[in-house]
Amino acid sequence: MNFNNIKLAAIDLDGTLLSDGKSLCEGAEKVLKDAKERGINIVPITGRPFYGIPDCVKELGIVDYYITSNGAQIIDSKSEKSIYSNALSNEKTIEIMKILRSFKVLFEPFCDGVGYTEKHIYDFYMSRFKGTPLEEYFTASRKICPGYDEIFEDKSKEADEFFVTCPDEKTRKNLISEVEKIGGVQFCTHRDRFLEISEKGADKGEALRFICRLTKTDISQTIAFGDGENDILLLEAAGIGVAMQNAEPPLLKHADIIAKTNNQNGVCEILKKCSA
Repeated sequence: MNFNNIKLAAIDLDGTLLSDGKSLCEGAEKVLKDAKERGINIVPITGRPFYGIPDCVKELGIVDYYITSNGAQIIDSKSEKSIYSNALSNEKTIEIMKILRSFKVLFEPFCDGVGYTEKHIYDFYMSRFKGTPLEEYFTASRKICPGYDEIFEDKSKEADEFFVTCPDEKTRKNLISEVEKIGGVQFCTHRDRFLEISEKGADKGEALRFICRLTKTDISQTIAFGDGENDILLLEAAGIGVAMQNAEPPLLKHADIIAKTNNQNGVCEILKKCSA
């Protein structure tokens, strides 16, 4: 595998760059900064909303752009403003909420760099996350609201995506079938109960192509790292696709390289081999 002439590294966060403790592994900060000094553009690319990006990443001071919400938004790090959006329309957002309510599932719309959440849903997740590495992420990335309707009464508001918790796999399958009727949407499933709904084409691969056009980087000069099914299109788009050893099985067959796990600094081991 040729690691020469790599100009851009697109790096997923959870399960990839971040350890299970949601921090950078020892030595990672130096490796990332060294890569930047060698001319490699470091681009975090995550399912998290902007305000859910951990301080350990923001404080590196080497990131120009963040790809968030699985590719639905690209944020300029200096202005903290969106420079690219592929969100669900306001009309589609409201339609999807009606269907989700009819299934009586827990759901959160993501918009404005946060996940909006109703109090009872916030309390449900906090009862599970409190005292775990996810607590800090959840409190930073969620904004409690009295109800979703009043947020999306503003016709300029569009959901980047919905995160849905279903009671079982059967409900999830039926829900997907119903939302599919709207058209122009896509789904990402996690385990047997979780579901993400977003605009068709709002994915990490397409966001990477946009960043390459913006930075005048040939996509063949990119390397991408991931661990989940939502990273499949990212790895397929990049010049070199790297899956972590701890990756979900469907991703592995799309990878050019298998790196060590997120807890073993797998990203940095590969990144040290890259030169611009």
